[in-house]
Amino acid sequence: MHSRLCVFKMLLVACAVIMNVGLMIEPCKASDANLNTLRFGTLPVVHALPLYVAGEKGIFKKYGLQVELLAFNSGMEKDVALSAKEISGYFGDMLTPIVLCANQMPVQMVATTFNTTGSQRMFAILAAPNKTADSLADLAADGVAVSSNTVIDYVTSHLLAHRGIRHGAYQKIETKKIPIRFQMLLSNQVPAATLPEPLVTLAEIKGARVLADDAGKGITPTVFAFRADFLKKHADLIKSFLKAVQDAAAFIAAYPQEARFIMNRFCRVPAPLQKNFAIPAFPKLAVPDRQQVINTYTWLKERGIIKSDLTYSQMVADEFIP
Repeated sequence: MHSRLCVFKMLLVACAVIMNVGLMIEPCKASDANLNTLRFGTLPVVHALPLYVAGEKGIFKKYGLQVELLAFNSGMEKDVALSAKEISGYFGDMLTPIVLCANQMPVQMVATTFNTTGSQRMFAILAAPNKTADSLADLAADGVAVSSNTVIDYVTSHLLAHRGIRHGAYQKIETKKIPIRFQMLLSNQVPAATLPEPLVTLAEIKGARVLADDAGKGITPTVFAFRADFLKKHADLIKSFLKAVQDAAAFIAAYPQEARFIMNRFCRVPAPLQKNFAIPAFPKLAVPDRQQVINTYTWLKERGIIKSDLTYSQMVADEFIP
């Protein structure tokens, strides 16, 4: 199991490696120099859809913004870019901003963009197709494929705890890359695995069985986070950016078919699901919930992933949403 105790040092090393092999984005500090320009990191996932809609439908421009969305293939690449100040903010889970903040990289969350508080799910633990009778407890004891010290690990531990399966009572099978985890599940190489949507739905179609999911539990919020130094200098830009994303969420609700075209183009929806996969309903942007932030922070600290003492106000900037 790989630890993220030294994550900041790892990010710096990774940054140097990526830059040496030419994979890092070209240096550009326009977002720090131009009040209307923002380089923003994201991932090609369904719950980032409002960002892509705001870009494709001209909503950012409506607010006088020039937003360059940079889609990264992994959270690590995105974290490296933020640490190197090649981007000013990004979309992702709560864990990484807290880890970066704890490791002397001041980052603050400004808004929650989505959460599984209704019937929509974001993650699920699934049994392999040949595991038709085993209980969740039995399969967890045999092993669940996860990526340690990530949101996948976080949600897995919470879903199991919800069923009375405590930390230490289940086996983790380290599988960092999501596509490999998906294939290992479907080929019955692992008893169970935790996956994100839309791969959960695709795995179900291919014979896997959902044992537990995060629908209605509100434990996996996605957030917008920015470098603290950028927040201090560009408050008006951040507020306009958030208004544009809110307008994009309203557009998705009003014009789902147009939104589906953008989702299929940018969010890596598997071909078999592109016609019918449910488009998420995006709530109004909100200041990150204090208890959810503290719960995430506590989990990271209990696992030894971070050691620094942090307050809610160090992790969250709450003045950008009216």
